[in-house]
Amino acid sequence: MKERLTDAIGAAPSGYVEIRLRRRWTTTLLIRRRDLEVCTTADELGGLVRCLAPGHGWGAVTMSGPERLRPAVQGAHELSLDAPRSQPIPLASIPIRQLEIGPHPADDPRVVPLGEKRRLLEGLAAELLDADRRVVDTRARYADAVVETWLLTSEGSWLHEVRPEVSLAALAVAEEDGTQERALVSWAQRGGWLAAEAQAGLFRTAAQRAVERLHAPPVRPGRYPVVLDPRAAGVLVHRAVAHLCRSPSDGRDSATLALGTRLGPDCLTVGDDPTVAGLRASLALDDEGTPAGNAVLVRNGVVVSHLETRASAARAGRAPTGHALAASLRAEPAARATNSYLASGRGTLDDLLSGIDLGVYLGEVLAAEYNHGRLALLPGYARLVRAGHLAEPVRCPPIGGDLLAFLGQLDAVASDFAWDTSETACADGTAGTIPITTGAPHARFLDVPVGFELA
Repeated sequence: MKERLTDAIGAAPSGYVEIRLRRRWTTTLLIRRRDLEVCTTADELGGLVRCLAPGHGWGAVTMSGPERLRPAVQGAHELSLDAPRSQPIPLASIPIRQLEIGPHPADDPRVVPLGEKRRLLEGLAAELLDADRRVVDTRARYADAVVETWLLTSEGSWLHEVRPEVSLAALAVAEEDGTQERALVSWAQRGGWLAAEAQAGLFRTAAQRAVERLHAPPVRPGRYPVVLDPRAAGVLVHRAVAHLCRSPSDGRDSATLALGTRLGPDCLTVGDDPTVAGLRASLALDDEGTPAGNAVLVRNGVVVSHLETRASAARAGRAPTGHALAASLRAEPAARATNSYLASGRGTLDDLLSGIDLGVYLGEVLAAEYNHGRLALLPGYARLVRAGHLAEPVRCPPIGGDLLAFLGQLDAVASDFAWDTSETACADGTAGTIPITTGAPHARFLDVPVGFELA
């Protein structure tokens, strides 16, 4: 494959050329109660050629395979010539890397028979349905994907990578005395087949949480101290910080937080690190061939950097961060977050709970919404905090309000950092949906609105 891509790039008349081919094998199984409802497999191949002729704009041509590489390169070059610019588009220089990355054979789900995957899911679905008599309906899903990428640029960057992933998800619906509640849990891991067999406890957790919510009292709307667990804190910093620290492709996104903006107190340090080994969103090179790197976005409460592509970095006079990602086989790369994190602080969860007479502990966030400076966290699993200790489960309305006011209430960050293994994704309008990972310790906010409308 490398020879074919090299031959195609050699035929380009001039300028910068980038070819990315990607093949994706997927399997999905879905069981409702004890019945198999979905069993699908797919094998997709597609790619993108981008050209940047000197003094012109980008030209891009999509492909369904390598058969017409030369015409695609020629077409992308011609499209680039049709986009004259008064100002050239510079690309920040990058180290040139040539990498071959493959899975360990035992972690490749393609070698596992479909019948074995079905037996695994049937066993987990039974654990979910049999966990409690009040569980009246369930969904259990198994999915795997193997993505093979070939990336070559006219500068010499080369990547051939085979990336496997396995995920599980469980939905439990509990009912009693006319009341119905539900809970959703998930798990995903790079490689992961060997670890998938040990996830029965995850499915039982979904059933337990749905049952707990049946008679959980609602939280009275008001202002409370709120403690976020590592998963909830990770979702918060991804959506409220990392998402807003991406340099836009055209340089005109007013939603990007300006460097020097104070977001919160000194204990707020946020970054995005695609180099962490073994996480779903980790990578060696991004989709422009830039080596991935840990980007500290907020240090001691102040925005200090952005996630950059090569073009956005050159435009701003900064170095690219290795965060240019394409959301689909044929999409163009854009600056995206990967493994967003809140840096560790000091102390334990007990330290954060101490001194709270009445508050809310948020152990799961179903979604985080941001609109014109206002943030809403939609709770999944929550408990009250009474007299410095975790108390009964509750049904909690949305938490949030003005973003800067919310982050300004951050009072303490614990030292118990953990990466979340949930199956999490980031949807970003026309830029598409990509898998992400978040990581954080527990975090305490002193006085935030619980129960409000996102304007």
